[in-house]
Amino acid sequence: MKGWTGMLFAVAVAALVAGCAVYTPRDISAVEDLIRQAEAAGAKQKAPYEYYSAVEHLNVSKEELSEADDENAKVFGEKAKAMAEKALQKSR
Repeated sequence: MKGWTGMLFAVAVAALVAGCAVYTPRDISAVEDLIRQAEAAGAKQKAPYEYYSAVEHLNVSKEELSEADDENAKVFGEKAKAMAEKALQKSR
């Protein structure tokens, strides 16, 4: 029984880790909303680096997601979110 317990634990951990890399269209939409808020606050002029960085990182995230590369979609999506938040903060 001890061998089965270890194997089940390893499978559960692997499933948990794999689930962490999922990036969804809902995540994309949330970042798009942040970018729209930043744009409305004047980020194109007040924080152009952060704004355009967010836009481009989001574009890459969408491309990765369309290619079923959830891990890279998440990496680029999280970077887009961080940059959109910075753009919004700088524009207020």
